[in-house]
Amino acid sequence: MNQAVKVTGPYREGDKWRLVLFEHGKRSAKLYEDRETAELVRGRILDAADARFGRTIGQAVDEWIEFKQKSECVERTLRAMREKLAFLPSDLLLLSLSQDKAESLYLELTTHQAAATHHASLKFAKALFRWCIKKKYVEQNPFVEVQKIGKANKGKLQLRTDEAKRLSNYLIERASRGDYRALALLVQVLLGLRSGEVLGMKKRDLDCGGTQVVVEGTKNENAKRIVKLKDAPIVQELLARRIAPLAPEALIFVPDARTVPLSTTSLHKALVMFCKHAGVPQVCPHSLRGLNATLAVEAGDTCSAVARALGHGSDAITRKHYIAQRALDSARTARVASALLSTRLDGVLATLRDLSADELDAVCSAVGYQRRES
Repeated sequence: MNQAVKVTGPYREGDKWRLVLFEHGKRSAKLYEDRETAELVRGRILDAADARFGRTIGQAVDEWIEFKQKSECVERTLRAMREKLAFLPSDLLLLSLSQDKAESLYLELTTHQAAATHHASLKFAKALFRWCIKKKYVEQNPFVEVQKIGKANKGKLQLRTDEAKRLSNYLIERASRGDYRALALLVQVLLGLRSGEVLGMKKRDLDCGGTQVVVEGTKNENAKRIVKLKDAPIVQELLARRIAPLAPEALIFVPDARTVPLSTTSLHKALVMFCKHAGVPQVCPHSLRGLNATLAVEAGDTCSAVARALGHGSDAITRKHYIAQRALDSARTARVASALLSTRLDGVLATLRDLSADELDAVCSAVGYQRRES
């Protein structure tokens, strides 16, 4: 509803219907013969107000979300957009939001939100007003000069190898007693799935005798993939036991034949409880994807192979947010050691030529030589 004009009703008053109009602080009322006429007049007043004063921020957000929905944004993303834009006053006219007010709203966010969270809010606010400019609702973007504050942490807290083993052993114990949430988390850490992907798994997604999982990811095309469940006979047996009585289209990780997946929040709460009982630091389910990536690289997988397994389009995001720095350093050291331990000089030279600048620096540092820039 437009901030400058507000209409309430229609209300029955005897055999007539009353509308109440609030405009610029003044109140007036008018009676109509029937409800249909009152509703029609109400709509015309609001349409005229939009034409005179423009849309409110709340109306613009609704239209933008609808536009994004038609652009095939998934429901999870649409919810995130709306949540991140909740800091904008919905009843305020778009044209009334100045640059100073926009900056003030963002600064208020920074006082009680993590950097990554308020960075996302600022990003969506800028995108919303860019769309409003294209729609000719406004001429300028009030957030265009607002700079993000603070630095978002890269990645999430990950368990160390021994801690991961303790948690896995506890999850196996719980899953053996029929706890489907523990089994879901075991699958998540073994395969590096997103929470929504593991919670959406159906019986038919377990293929080739339960040795691989077909992931019908919805986030993007890269999310559609097949991941192998190997070297985990205990988990394979627990999964086989879990799915045995289920229909092919039945969800695996739900109670009592439920047809709607559990929320990711429920999985998060379960993991917090399991971490506490296992005596390890509390982590979130998404960090299990990072743990999967870190352990895979430490075991010798390349970053690009890990990125494909996680459903990423390239390994840039995987390196930055998922793989622990210690694993990247270990992989680099292993490659350098392989170069230095080569028995043929031409092999050493060929390997050195293929090394990156960082890896060459590591070699030079190891032998006490300072490399000159070319």
